[in-house]
Amino acid sequence: MKFLVLGSVNIDETYRVEHIVKEGETISCKGLSRSAGGKGANQAAALAKAGADVSLACKIGNDGLWILDILSSYGADVSRAVVSERAGTGKAIIQVDERGENSIIIVSGGNGLLTGADIDDMLSGYGEGDVIVLQNEVNKLAAIMSAALGKGMKIALNPSPFDDSLLSLPIEKVRYLILNEVEACSIMGEEKISDDVEYRAAITALHRKFPDTVIVLTAGADGAMCFYDNQVYYSAGYSVEVADTTGAGDTFLGYFLHSMESGLGVVKALDKANKAASLAVSRRGAMESIPFMDELLL
Repeated sequence: MKFLVLGSVNIDETYRVEHIVKEGETISCKGLSRSAGGKGANQAAALAKAGADVSLACKIGNDGLWILDILSSYGADVSRAVVSERAGTGKAIIQVDERGENSIIIVSGGNGLLTGADIDDMLSGYGEGDVIVLQNEVNKLAAIMSAALGKGMKIALNPSPFDDSLLSLPIEKVRYLILNEVEACSIMGEEKISDDVEYRAAITALHRKFPDTVIVLTAGADGAMCFYDNQVYYSAGYSVEVADTTGAGDTFLGYFLHSMESGLGVVKALDKANKAASLAVSRRGAMESIPFMDELLL
């Protein structure tokens, strides 16, 4: 069994601010840094650091080759990356406030320029039982899902960032749906999830809508729930001092998927994913904040 992350690569520009800028407001930046990011790259890094056999398929510009070098150093295969002479690498403009919360603006770059030929090449060699990991930062998601299903691959979908186009996708055919409360509300047409009772109601409603899908609903520091095998499982989060929440969800996803596909079971998978995510938020940055598996054992 192999993992293929077909997703975005971004150059993250992170601005340290006192608070997230408001409409019409101008504020000073307390620090600026550049790092490797993008949900596809982050999730590939998380899977690689967790010990999975994972490849990243993506489209970038020459300005992003250094990100492939980083991923390769983590153990991810990057041979399916397409380097375009026409497009630049995607970019994320990130504000991080003093509490570690963030807001992000995405410039798609090569992430939005995938072609049918790119998809065929990227999925070549994959088949029954392999897992393809998708987000919503690349174009042609419907075509990618159709091609993957045609090969018998299992789809893990992280519907982030959410927009209404996701509602037209065959989510009922997805094996793993991993999402937060905002994305769950968007899919279900609800306004807010605010307590344990509402979380359980939401994940149960999602199960009724997608009965053949393993559904994971994350709640940040409060942990995560999973509807699996007709039962709701809950795993509490770990209490840490938050430095930066960027990439926490991607870390969780990588560790959860690797644990599940390695046969650890849902309880251990949730706990391991929560622990990895807690370590990630205690550090600054996105990809570089993701822990290696051996760090979870310390």
